[in-house]
Amino acid sequence: MPTVSTSDSVVEYFVTGTGPGLALVHGTGGDAAGYEHLLEKFSDRRTVITPNYSGSGATKDGGDALTLELVADQVVAAVEDSSAEGPVDLVGWSLGAVVAAKVAAERPDLVRRLVLLTGWASLDERQRLFFDLWHRLDQLDHEAFGRFLQLHGWTDDQLNNLGTKGVEELVAGGIPAGIGRQIALNLTTDITDLLPKITAPTLVIGATHDRMVPVVHSRALHEGIPGSTYAELDAGHFAIFEKADELAELIQEFIHKDA
Repeated sequence: MPTVSTSDSVVEYFVTGTGPGLALVHGTGGDAAGYEHLLEKFSDRRTVITPNYSGSGATKDGGDALTLELVADQVVAAVEDSSAEGPVDLVGWSLGAVVAAKVAAERPDLVRRLVLLTGWASLDERQRLFFDLWHRLDQLDHEAFGRFLQLHGWTDDQLNNLGTKGVEELVAGGIPAGIGRQIALNLTTDITDLLPKITAPTLVIGATHDRMVPVVHSRALHEGIPGSTYAELDAGHFAIFEKADELAELIQEFIHKDA
């Protein structure tokens, strides 16, 4: 896999496909591999770039507390170092949506279209308490925290379909050791002032049954971004897996609208 150096990081990223660029940015505790099940849906028409920002994969930095500026710079570096043609379509999920929104606001030359899935602009008290609980659980018992994530990321129907065995298999897959730094970043994010600066055509996608980042946050993102459009999936926070086909269709329709 290629890497690119910034002033304070070595960023790991992956590239597949050919054509105009499409960058997919993961969320807290995720990594580039989380998009593998979607790559074939886009790589026939797009050069798909999937970076790992600090806390995930082999990306390395100085080890200090993460900042949104650092992570956004890592995503920009991966996009610019890739073989993608022209400005890219940028998709961000969860914390990745916050990062993607920042990149779009500050680098309009780099972003053609923007898709934000189950993200947020700022934290209300409920969300702050929830992320603080993540932080405490991760410090106390990393494996128990993994179970907590599974129970809150899926809809009840999907949890019942997975069953105890399925959930245990997902937990056994582990979560990145660097998730603690990413959770700490969650607790400091506020991009409210950046939203009016986003000029790229934007699609905001919420998840109706999201228990991690309730759908009101996606709706607020939509309201804060001038001219954005909005869609909602009948899913939980893990809509990227639970509704993969519907999500891919939404993204494809949006990014190919003027193709």
